[in-house]
Amino acid sequence: MKFAILRLSLIGVMCMDRFRLEQRPELRQVLTPKLIATLKLLILPKLELQARLEQELEENPMLEVVEPERDNPGASSVDEELAEWRKFVDGMRLASAQIEERDPDEENPDPMTFTPYHKTLYEDLIEQLAAAADDERIRKIGEYIIGNLDDRGLLPMDIPEIVEDLKNRGEIVPPPDEAEVERALKVVQSLSPAGIAARNIQECLLLQLEDLGLADTVAYRLIADHYDLMLKKNVPQLAKVLGVSEEEISAAMEIISHLTFYPAEGRETNIGTIEPDLIVYRDEDGRWRIIYNDENIPELRINRRYQRLLSRAEELTPEAKQFLLRKLESARWWIDALRQRRENLVKTMRAIIKHQDEFFERGPEFIKPLKMETIADEVGVHPATISRIVRDKFVLTPFGTFPMRKFFTQGLSSASGGEIATDRVKRRIKEIIAAEDPKKPLSDEKIAKILQDEGIKIARRTVAKYREQMGILPARMRKR
Repeated sequence: MKFAILRLSLIGVMCMDRFRLEQRPELRQVLTPKLIATLKLLILPKLELQARLEQELEENPMLEVVEPERDNPGASSVDEELAEWRKFVDGMRLASAQIEERDPDEENPDPMTFTPYHKTLYEDLIEQLAAAADDERIRKIGEYIIGNLDDRGLLPMDIPEIVEDLKNRGEIVPPPDEAEVERALKVVQSLSPAGIAARNIQECLLLQLEDLGLADTVAYRLIADHYDLMLKKNVPQLAKVLGVSEEEISAAMEIISHLTFYPAEGRETNIGTIEPDLIVYRDEDGRWRIIYNDENIPELRINRRYQRLLSRAEELTPEAKQFLLRKLESARWWIDALRQRRENLVKTMRAIIKHQDEFFERGPEFIKPLKMETIADEVGVHPATISRIVRDKFVLTPFGTFPMRKFFTQGLSSASGGEIATDRVKRRIKEIIAAEDPKKPLSDEKIAKILQDEGIKIARRTVAKYREQMGILPARMRKR
């Protein structure tokens, strides 16, 4: 989806002794209002797209659904009855927050009693952010940060990585710099529960102490300035370094012991029901097939009755004619935008399968490093468009359902001269730690050495970074 326009531009050329004007053809990307709307539709997850489409069908008489042919004459009544039941169940879900929760030990529960709806952590944070962020840009960056939190409530991304991804997405213009992302992160970290969006366990503990009003305490100094030493639990040495008594160190350690490593512990963090946009499977001939999941996204067409009415323009008032013309244009846009969405998703997935063949053949542990620029070149679109295409989209594979963004991962150099995906390195680190002697856990330096012996070029600090991103404690705290 490359949208560009050829222009003849007047360009000043400075020569040695004179200045002259020349006409040169210039290729530029131009975002028209229609294109911007199409790109926004491309970003929408399937469930949001369904909601938007339903709204358009209600408001636009020019747009209608192409009803599939029915072989069973009784199917219509069955579908209508099923639709009524869905409406009933959806209504009860909305009302369930006010209905008494069923006692699990009750032998004959009331069939009209539903389990109350419990807000997910994601929903809770988004609501808090809306109240906390006055600036629209900070709110958008904050929503991105919240959407990228892992199941523990930690942020497995650093500031430069966030800046780069937001730049590729092209949704915030101009793209934010590191200072602006830092401000947005501070806003998210001020939300509840304390410690949310911390980038590592150390920061998570500090945020909790700040929330408790304990920023000017021995406990805070222990974590902020002497974290590694604190993990050794050498009370006399810590007392000497901080210039306080051993009793104060012990009291500080007691406070720290009541903090949590993971702020989202015990909370549901997922955004909601995951419905795959694409389904990838292998056919009888061994070829990979891609199915676009268009369930609840009906085929559309222009309503012929209203189109005929518009053809008799002389019978319409100017207001009615303008209304129908606007709705006709909107209907045509919807039909074309849905077609483009389908085509771009399928083309992108086909290119991903080509580059991630081992993932689909052997499983997630064989994922390869892959950049969006590579797929963009193959599909024939801008990298920012690929970012929009895969955002909040999911694909069902023989190994489970995965976000499409998972197939794009950075890599580390290997001794063979190639690259190995960071996901595979993280998985290997987890395997090494799982097999270690719990009485003598391996340090980050030793793990780095094992990986280097296996041909992976990695530094100790990178091992520490990946370990923290996976929520694995340092060697001192893994000792049993």
